[in-house]
Amino acid sequence: MFWFEIYHVDGLRLDAIHAIFDSSAESVWQVLYQRTKDLEKRTGRPLYLTAESDLNNPFVIKHPDIGGFGFDAQWLDDFHHALYVIIHREGKERYEDFGAMEQLAKAYTDGFVHSGEFVTFRRRKHGASSAGISGHHFIVFNQNHDQVGNRIGGERLSMLVDHERIKLGAAALLLSPYIPLLFMGEEYADSSPFFYFVSHSDPQLIEAVREGRRREFERFKGAGDHHDPQDESTFNLSKLNWQQAEDGPHRAICDWHKHLIKLRKTHPVFQNLSKNHFRATPINEDGLILHRQTTDGSQHLLCAFNFSEKELSFHRPSVGKCWKKILDSTDSSWSDGGQAHQESVSLSGTVAYNFEMPPLSVLVYESAQGHFTPE
Repeated sequence: MFWFEIYHVDGLRLDAIHAIFDSSAESVWQVLYQRTKDLEKRTGRPLYLTAESDLNNPFVIKHPDIGGFGFDAQWLDDFHHALYVIIHREGKERYEDFGAMEQLAKAYTDGFVHSGEFVTFRRRKHGASSAGISGHHFIVFNQNHDQVGNRIGGERLSMLVDHERIKLGAAALLLSPYIPLLFMGEEYADSSPFFYFVSHSDPQLIEAVREGRRREFERFKGAGDHHDPQDESTFNLSKLNWQQAEDGPHRAICDWHKHLIKLRKTHPVFQNLSKNHFRATPINEDGLILHRQTTDGSQHLLCAFNFSEKELSFHRPSVGKCWKKILDSTDSSWSDGGQAHQESVSLSGTVAYNFEMPPLSVLVYESAQGHFTPE
C-alpha cells in the first residue's frame, strides 16, 4: 500500500508467488487484494496487481470469493517458451518440452500450454486449463530480466537471432490477444548484454549470491566465464546504447515496433481480447495463421506467420470477398525506414484462395467488410 499511496505506483508485479506459502485462515493474498480494493475506493484510481507464477493454474487470477488469489493478471511464461523455441531453435536446449507449432497455437487460444500434460522438465503432470479466460488477464513477452539475465553471456534476443526473426517475434507478441510487455531496449534491438548484477553491503550475502551464480552456470562450461554480479563493471556493461535507436537497422526495428503498437492501439479488432473470437491454425511446423475479429463480427484480420526459410501458402477463410494487405514485414520500409505501403487483394466467391508468404515473414490482411488504416 505504501508503494501505491506514497509513490503513486499504478501497479505492482509480485515475484515468484509459487514460492510464497501461507496456510493462514485468511491468506496474505486475500489481505493484499482487499487492502488494494479499499485503497482504490479512497483514491478513486485503478490499482493493479500482477503475479509471476510457475503454477499454470487459473486460480491465481480468479476472484477470492471463489477461492482465487485475486490478481488482475499474471505473466504467461508458456507463451515465451513456445515462441522462443520456434524463433531460436537452439532454445530447445533450455525448454525441452516446447518447440511444436501446435503449442504456440495453444498459447494463443488457451494461454497455458501445459494444462495437465506430463512435462519432462518437471517429471510430472503440470498445470490446469486457462481456456476461455480473457486475454487481459495475461502478460506476454519475448524477453525479460530473467530470460536475459540468467544467460551466462547476458544475451538479448537481438544478439541471438537476425532482424527478420526479431520482426517476427515482435509481431507475434504485439498482435496477440494479450497484454504485451517490452523489455528495455527491445524496441530497437539493443545490442548490449544484460547481466544479473547486485549492489549489496552484507559480505555474507554477497558471497552467497556469487556462489549461487557459480552453481547455476556450472553446466555451461565452455561458454565462457560468468560475470561477478557484485562487480560494478557488470552493471556498467548492462547499460543500454540509446544512440542505437537512431542507427540504420536498429531504427527500422524501432519503426516496426511503433507501427505494430499503433496498429494494436487503433484497429477495432485488437480491442477485442475475448478468446471466443480468436482462432490459431498451424501450418505444419512452419507457420501459423491467426484469425481475429471484432465482437460483432463486422471486421476481420488474418495474421499470417512464416517462421521457416521457405515460401508458404495458406487458405483464406470464407469470410469477405476482398482482403487488403495492411502489414508486410518484408517491405523495404522496415529495412530503410521508409513509409509502409499497402496492397489490396481482391478475391470473389466462397472457395478457398491461397495467399503466399515469403520466408521469415508476417503478413496482416483485413477483410473488405470493414477496411481500416491507422492514421
